[in-house]
Amino acid sequence: MSDNRSGQEIGQEYVAKLTKYLDGITGLPARGGKVNATAVAEASGVPRQSLYKNDDCRALLDEAVKAKGLVGIEERANDDIGKVKLERRIMNLEQSNASLVAENYELRRQLKKLKHIEEMMEQGKRVIA
Repeated sequence: MSDNRSGQEIGQEYVAKLTKYLDGITGLPARGGKVNATAVAEASGVPRQSLYKNDDCRALLDEAVKAKGLVGIEERANDDIGKVKLERRIMNLEQSNASLVAENYELRRQLKKLKHIEEMMEQGKRVIA
């Protein structure tokens, strides 16, 4: 069976589900002082993306977050911990890349030397390595 409801009707259903969920709890699921959007979505029966994209759901959640003294879902992407982890990862990748470039250079140098030796052997000349 197909669902003939409009996107607006589905959105209103999500708002109703979220409102019911928020009215029935005393605290929001949090991790590190920030609201855990995945846990809220699972507990309320609302898709996680609707917490981000549905303006009414977003406003309800933001209001509940402020009432509980937590940090909202938008700030999570801009936190300093994520930046530090990303910078550390970039630094590790740059070091790894520099190491691979140096190894590649050395292998090319050795290959060039071995090609020269092979050419000398093919000509029947004596090779002193």
